[in-house]
Amino acid sequence: MESLDLALAKGELKARITALAKNDLLIIDELGYLPMNKTALYNLFQLVNSLYEYRSIVVTTNKEFTAWGDFFHDDNVAVPIIDRLVHHSRVYMLGGESYRLRQKLTG
Repeated sequence: MESLDLALAKGELKARITALAKNDLLIIDELGYLPMNKTALYNLFQLVNSLYEYRSIVVTTNKEFTAWGDFFHDDNVAVPIIDRLVHHSRVYMLGGESYRLRQKLTG
């Protein structure tokens, strides 16, 4: 997301998204781990919207869809992003304990 923020500041957001769209697969790891400001949300929407029905996107997060409005700070932003991500998708919900915490407690 930082690269999109930087591209926006330089007036190169469209070019950066076009470059990312050349990949067959985009992976967004740990979405929601760090707070996102309105600019980052705007950039994320632009990215997802540009790739929607054109390229594959994998998103990893430890947040359920119902909590996305919380870390996006706005359901009006979360809903269209979720809508585009889940349309034509496979959603895998994994549960269980953190393996890092488990290793720390046993190691």
